[in-house]
Amino acid sequence: MFWLNLGLALLLAGALWLLAPTIAAWMSLPTLTDVLRVTSVTVPIAAAAFSQTAMNKREFRYKWLAQVNLASIVVAGVIAVTLAAGGFGVWSLVAQSVVGATCVSVMLLARPQWKLSRRVDMRGTRSLVSYGSYRLASNLLDFASTRYIDVFLVATVGPVALAVYTVGIKVYQALMQTLSASILDVILNGFSRLASDREALLAAYYRSVTLTVTVAVPVFCLVAAVAPSLTVVLFGEKWLDSAEVMRFMSALAVVQVVQFYNVTLYNAMGKPRVGLVLMVVKIAVTALALYLARNDGLTGILMAFVASQLAITPINFYLLRRLVGVSLRRLAGRLWPFFAASALMVTTVVFLTAQLSHAPIGNLLRLLALTGCGGLTYLATVRLLAPSALNDTLSLIKRPRTT
Repeated sequence: MFWLNLGLALLLAGALWLLAPTIAAWMSLPTLTDVLRVTSVTVPIAAAAFSQTAMNKREFRYKWLAQVNLASIVVAGVIAVTLAAGGFGVWSLVAQSVVGATCVSVMLLARPQWKLSRRVDMRGTRSLVSYGSYRLASNLLDFASTRYIDVFLVATVGPVALAVYTVGIKVYQALMQTLSASILDVILNGFSRLASDREALLAAYYRSVTLTVTVAVPVFCLVAAVAPSLTVVLFGEKWLDSAEVMRFMSALAVVQVVQFYNVTLYNAMGKPRVGLVLMVVKIAVTALALYLARNDGLTGILMAFVASQLAITPINFYLLRRLVGVSLRRLAGRLWPFFAASALMVTTVVFLTAQLSHAPIGNLLRLLALTGCGGLTYLATVRLLAPSALNDTLSLIKRPRTT
């Protein structure tokens, strides 16, 4: 796989090198040619460490990977700032990219998890390429689906509505990206190790979903409840219209969090095709829903978008039950206390919002009061309904970190 990754990276770098003049001409930026050509060298440099990265993740050496990334960011950042101060302009960013990729590769190759040899073993390559192809296709479609609505909004309701939408989803995107970056890689490796033991795999799935829902569902519910105050505090009064977007997307996230590990579970079991099929269906349903709501304004389009994202949920869990053996009754039995506590929290925040609407306090103080009361309500309710799950989550947070 090392030679395959490196070969593909060299092909991509070569293609970018050859296409650089065309891209620069299309964007009317003649100087972009040299920038793209120099930047293209980062592709094979990064590819040289792909296998080492994968092996470190397999062995759960995330602390070492974090140290490598932090060191590369610091070194590349210092060089970029120095060059920028010296008047090198865009080349400071190019240098940052090249130096960062080089630092990561050098550090990982200096402490290799395996050593390169002349022997080439093609066994398993076909299955790995097939698996990777499905994962790549799913990721590309996922990226396209998240950008499709941007283009659709510009085409139907204009750039002003797009700006309102873009501001409104910032908190949603930040929270979901944080959740993805900090959990999914680790969970995939953990699930993969248990793939041959279905009972242990299901137990890990139930526990992972429960722990994530314990934290993420109340956070998104709270964001939805305090959306107007949060929007004003973060972005200013002029973006108050974005609070509606924030509420819709936070409500969507509450359901998405429950499905957060479904595709990861399929991938860990060597069934990435299921995730790809689900992604294709979701894109088709979303495109149809947006088309039907094209004349309904931003609110109507948002409602259609959220509904289309939720429409695939029953299919997702049906496949999870049929292909994996997940008991939906058992899952619901583990999760209901947190949804009940979140509902009571939202009710409390909505009530207090009405009481404080005319109080002579600033937006920041109001937001802190609502957030504090909501958080205490949630914790007290969970403590009453599911004390063991709360203790499990707290013990996980307090547990000493290992490499």
